[in-house]
Amino acid sequence: MISTIALLSLSVAVVLGHPPFQANIQGEIANLVNELDSKLTSKPMLKITKALDDMSVSAGEQVTLQCEVLSTPSAVIYWERNGVRVQGDKEINVKEKMLNMGNPVVESGIVSSILSIPCAQAQDSGEYRCVAFNGHSTGKSTAKIVVEGTSTCKSLRRSAPVISLWTDSRFEMEGNSATLVCRSSEFASHSWFFEDKEITADTEDYFIQGNGDLLIKNIAWEDMGTYTCVAANQYGEDKAETFLYPTKRKGN
Repeated sequence: MISTIALLSLSVAVVLGHPPFQANIQGEIANLVNELDSKLTSKPMLKITKALDDMSVSAGEQVTLQCEVLSTPSAVIYWERNGVRVQGDKEINVKEKMLNMGNPVVESGIVSSILSIPCAQAQDSGEYRCVAFNGHSTGKSTAKIVVEGTSTCKSLRRSAPVISLWTDSRFEMEGNSATLVCRSSEFASHSWFFEDKEITADTEDYFIQGNGDLLIKNIAWEDMGTYTCVAANQYGEDKAETFLYPTKRKGN
């Protein structure tokens, strides 16, 4: 098992460090992640529960595309425009898998993502694709966006952050670690609240990661409830909510 984890970490580092090989990252990780997911309590699955629709908009309008995915284990979501990745990454959460290694694992839930075009222009027309990946399978939803007319856009340099990827709901076995995702499109500081009470960062049970995600260790029944992520900068803030449901271990 240790050699598999070491190989997995090395493979990820090599692929990310050599851009020409990034197209193969999903296959490289998928070949190794099965062993880390050997304790899943249900079979791997992935289903896009909110798909994209074609649309025509007028220049100057704000366009928001949203994709929602139900999966086991948890999925990541990234976006492509005309076949080129424009938002998000393909990295699955290996850290959490390693923390839960050897334990029965649920790792099931819903992840949502949005791609926002604040002021659409003709050059934004094209084929947009939401891609979800959980290490076992890939789901895709595609839409054609047509922007009609012309319009002048204000500068977007002074913009509040937009949360572009978040965990909508998460189920995990008591005693395990669980990650609640919160990624923003702009540089931002992230804070988390549990049932409206702010979580103190970097404690024994909670760790707010650099990308905004919240890692909860050794989850208990008392941790069930609504968590709110706030991404903020000097121009404003955005919020996203997620629900964590700890599941009982057999015999408890």
